Amino acid sequence: MKMKMWSRNVRCLSTSVAKNRKNNMGWWDHVQQAPKDPITSVTQAFLSDPTPFKLNLGVGAYRDDKGKPVTLECVRRATEKISDCEILESTKATTKSKFVQDCVKLAYGNDSSVVREGRFAGVPALSGTGACRLFAEFQRRFYPDSQMFLPMPTWSNHHDIWRDSQVCTGTYRYYDPDSKGLRFQALVNDIKVW
Repeated sequence: MKMKMWSRNVRCLSTSVAKNRKNNMGWWDHVQQAPKDPITSVTQAFLSDPTPFKLNLGVGAYRDDKGKPVTLECVRRATEKISDCEILESTKATTKSKFVQDCVKLAYGNDSSVVREGRFAGVPALSGTGACRLFAEFQRRFYPDSQMFLPMPTWSNHHDIWRDSQVCTGTYRYYDPDSKGLRFQALVNDIKVW
């Protein structure tokens, strides 16, 4: 009996979707197309740049002229150094785990007051997007009046993450598409406004 009921529900759903497909997908009419991701402009600039000696650093995955993944020499050396390290597959979610401590040392420096005084907490996250989502939720719950400043350009999902967490956002400029370098004065001006 349960199987028949399930089968009937699936048939109704697929019939409904099929009918809507014939009617210009009316079921999806209220869903707007996502805006174009601004970070792709960096890739477009890369593709249009005639310089033969270039690397596209805007996509998070480096490839050579044949489309093969490129492993940077510094990454290769780092991989060798940590190959026998016990923290690679850390399952500890503690805020003071060796993995978190080493990440804080990398970010702030071994001799920073943050490290010396133990003024940090952290949690491992599955990805950059996952880390952003965790922090946005933390920010909403514990610092609801705070604001997140996002670089411009950045991945479009960064704006979505903080919007969905109901955290106000601002932006700062850092990239100069003409020089393909840092817009230092614009960055400083934007920081001064905060």
